[in-house]
Amino acid sequence: MNKIRISFLAIATLLLFSCNTKGNKKNIENQTKDTIVPVVKENFPKGEVIEQVVCKSDATQSYAMYLPKNYSTDKTYPVVYAFDAHGTGKLPVAKYKDLAEQYGYILVGSNNSKNGNAWEESVNIAEKLFADAQNRLSINTQRIYLLGFSGGARVANGITITNGAIEGVICCGAAAPGMNSKNPRNNYTWMGIAGNEDFNYTEIRKYDMVDLAGHAVKHALLTFDGKHEWCPVEVMDEAFWWLELCEMRKNSALKNDTLIKRRIAPAIKQIETFMQKNQTFEAYQICKKTINFYDGLADLSYCFKTYKQLQTDAGVDKGMKLEETVWAKEEQQKQYYMSGFQANDFERWKREIGGLNQKIKTEKDKNTALMYKRVLSYLSLAAYMQSSGALKQNAIPQAEYFCKIYELVDPTNNEAYYLSAAVAAKEGKLKDAITGLNESVKNGFKDLPRLQSDSAFISLKGMKEFDEVQKKIGK
Repeated sequence: MNKIRISFLAIATLLLFSCNTKGNKKNIENQTKDTIVPVVKENFPKGEVIEQVVCKSDATQSYAMYLPKNYSTDKTYPVVYAFDAHGTGKLPVAKYKDLAEQYGYILVGSNNSKNGNAWEESVNIAEKLFADAQNRLSINTQRIYLLGFSGGARVANGITITNGAIEGVICCGAAAPGMNSKNPRNNYTWMGIAGNEDFNYTEIRKYDMVDLAGHAVKHALLTFDGKHEWCPVEVMDEAFWWLELCEMRKNSALKNDTLIKRRIAPAIKQIETFMQKNQTFEAYQICKKTINFYDGLADLSYCFKTYKQLQTDAGVDKGMKLEETVWAKEEQQKQYYMSGFQANDFERWKREIGGLNQKIKTEKDKNTALMYKRVLSYLSLAAYMQSSGALKQNAIPQAEYFCKIYELVDPTNNEAYYLSAAVAAKEGKLKDAITGLNESVKNGFKDLPRLQSDSAFISLKGMKEFDEVQKKIGK
């Protein structure tokens, strides 16, 4: 993402992760044994989302948690540690709690790991999270998984490639790890998830296809119709199922032939349908995915035969080349639009964004239309970075300009109006600030604590209109 990756890659600029990289499964349970005395496993409420569990070693650290209804301290359970880009542990825990229940997982979401943390701080947060949960919950230390979204995915991936205690990682909305290791591990599993309108879509695709190629890492990729966001539950279900399949390959006693047969049947039928319609590129992709998921666990003779046949198919070759062409054009488009941020020409932006939206509406090729949507999504991130960066530096004229672009590029994004309101408040334009806040709330702004603690809005406190805005959020 070049310069625009600041918010997601800032955590990658500092120290290397210090945990043992030799695949020792005792990493997590031993890394803090000198400071935390093991205690009897605690009995927390089961079958409900617990929004805040405070770490015993550091009261400033906490996490959200879900324990399956059958949880017992007499047994051990796989655990998934989730890292949200904004430090909202409740979000992934609440969203995927039914999957945790279905698969019998403990689900833990950090309330402290977020974009903007230095790498060493991200590692420290993760270590305290792991240690606290390990001491208080009945965790199967052979089945520890990490899950992250956006910057949280970078944290999760960065930790996984250096920590031998992690069995696998699910990266949603980003792929590149938050740090680079000279000797990354290979004995783990990786699952990538990307929305086809996500500005990081091509990054995730390339990480799966290129970066992990030639490595012993078992890896796969899931895509869905959507933007830069936590994926739908049905997509995450496939990711959790992937973790189960990887464990079955390691431990044949856990293999469930009946369930495997039931879940593989729709994929086989989909391949047959694509082949009948001569949609060979689509058949090739499903074939590859099915083999990746079920290799060694099911009879895949039809898939292997079809896959071999499609490897020399002209339609498949055309589809792959078209994909590469679209990706190259997408990168060119991003670079072109990025140059416009320094031009200080809002009229040009109106023309460019209008043209881009028109292309999205009229483009007949689906992949090209999705590419334009990803460019627009990328510009939204760029505008956010420029706006928030200028605001933090108190460069008000620049912040005002970038906020106008942000609203133009992403007119339904509540953050655009929130930042515009902050700029107006700092300029003393209180009426405009109230208007901006109301527009932000209208588009889904819900973070009342943030609004109440934001110094940009000190001048609004005591105003009736400001109180009304807060009441709207409360409702």
